Amino acid sequence: MEIGCCNGKKLDQYRRYLKSSKNIGIDISKKAINEGKKIYKDITFKNISSLAINKLKIKFDIIICGFFLYLLDRNEIFNQFNLIYKNLKTNGFLIIEDFDPLFKHTNKNIYHKNLLSFKMNYTNFLEESGLFKMIYKMRDDTGFKSNKDKKKFKSMDTSISLYKKIDFNKSYPTNL
Repeated sequence: MEIGCCNGKKLDQYRRYLKSSKNIGIDISKKAINEGKKIYKDITFKNISSLAINKLKIKFDIIICGFFLYLLDRNEIFNQFNLIYKNLKTNGFLIIEDFDPLFKHTNKNIYHKNLLSFKMNYTNFLEESGLFKMIYKMRDDTGFKSNKDKKKFKSMDTSISLYKKIDFNKSYPTNL
């Protein structure tokens, strides 16, 4: 499953590479979902919020967060990862593709004036929870530069990170 799948292009790449048979893409954009339904027949698309993934009633081997976390209200970030954790199978994998700055901060969203972009690194957040272990991370500091960004803020680094769901109780040492 990919949360924030847009029209499903990346999810289709994962589907073909992993040879997966059950693929679900969710996005809040009805336009993107409708476009994806026309192009990718092997993907089931759902026009729902990332905070409604529990309605799918399915446990997944892999959940991909495709560039949507930076738009999520910070009051919902704990809830979002709780939902992701609950919807992942034991030993399942989480892939996060999002902004990955050196320090957390907000910017005004370049496409929507009334929306903030929350940029942060999720590695410490997830690993310190005791629920996920980072397996791999690839950083990219070359993308998403925009002419609309009048302040020329240079924190446009992104990354793709792979995490494994781990057992909370087994991730902590005992009797120290």
